[in-house]
Amino acid sequence: MAATDLHLVVDIGAWWITAVFESAGTVQPLVVDGRGRSPSGVFQDGGAFTAGTTALTAGTLRPDGYRPDPMTLLRHGGTSDPNFDPVTAVAAVLAHVADHAAGRITALTVVTAQAWGQPALQRLSRSAASACLPRPRVTTAGAALAALAGTRIVLVALTGTAWPELSVLTTCHDGYRQLAAAPVRAPGAPAVDEALLRIAAARAGCEADPDDWRLTREIEQTRARLAVQPRAPMLLPEPHQAVVLSRDDLAIAVAAHVDRLPEVIKQVLADAEVTPAEVGAVVLAGEEAGLATALRGAGLPAPITVTDPHAAVRGAAQAPRRPWWRR
Repeated sequence: MAATDLHLVVDIGAWWITAVFESAGTVQPLVVDGRGRSPSGVFQDGGAFTAGTTALTAGTLRPDGYRPDPMTLLRHGGTSDPNFDPVTAVAAVLAHVADHAAGRITALTVVTAQAWGQPALQRLSRSAASACLPRPRVTTAGAALAALAGTRIVLVALTGTAWPELSVLTTCHDGYRQLAAAPVRAPGAPAVDEALLRIAAARAGCEADPDDWRLTREIEQTRARLAVQPRAPMLLPEPHQAVVLSRDDLAIAVAAHVDRLPEVIKQVLADAEVTPAEVGAVVLAGEEAGLATALRGAGLPAPITVTDPHAAVRGAAQAPRRPWWRR
C-alpha cells in the first residue's frame, strides 16, 4: 500500500511539543509518546541526543544533561558549551515527532513564538534536513491563531512564560502576516515565572535558582493547574516541603506587566498603522484572568479565549501554503 502523504505541523515550545498532520484536507492531532503533547527538551549523552519523554526521564536523573528548550537555543545560535550543537538537538526533536506520523511527510510547517531572522531559519532548515524532512515553512503562533478569527486585522495576545506578548496581524495571500509586535513588560519587574518562583521560595523559607530547569518546569506545571483550579501544589528541592500557590499569587506576578497593557496596545497599533476601529477580533491564547479583564477594558472587540493546546498548529495546518522557493 502506498504511504499517505502528510503535511506535518509542529510547535516546539519552551516546554511542550504539539503537532498535527494534515492529509486530504483533514487535520488530526499527532500522538507523541502516547500523549497529545510531549516534552520539548533533549538529553545529551556524549554526542548523542534523545528527545521526548525518554529525554525528560533521563534528565531527572542527570539534570545537567537535559536542555528543556532547544528551539530557543537554535534561534540564538547556541550556548557557551562548545559540545552542544542546537542544529543536531532540534533535528533529534523533529525526527522523534516524525517517527510517530503514520505516512510520508511531504510538507513541514514549524510554528515559532516570534518571527525568526534568516540565520535562525537557515539553522532550522539544516535541522530538518538532518532529520530527513522537507524544508520547513515557518509561521508564528500569532499568525496561526489569527486564522481562528478569520477577520482582516487581528490582535493576538499570548500569555507567555516571561510576560504577555501582543501582535497585530493582517490577511495576506498565504494566511496572516505580522504588522507589529511588542511585549507587555514592566521595566524592572521580574518575569511572571520568576516572580512566582520568588513567592514559592519565600513561602518555603529557601533560596530558589531561576536557572534550574526543574524549578521552572514546576512553575510551568503549577500555572497550568491554576488555569483549572484555584490552588495548586509546587514541589521544591529537598529538604523543603511542597508549597501551595494560588490564583492570587499568579495575579500578583502578572499585575505589574498587565498594568502596562493599555500603553502597549496603543504602541503596537501605532507601529502597525492600525486604528482600534480597524481591529476585527482579539484572540487570547491561554487562560489568564488579569489579561482577559484588561483586554476587555481596552475598547477592542471582546477577546476570543483559546485554551486548546493544538489551536496554533491547527491554524497553521489550515493556512494556504506556497512552495518554499516562492517565499
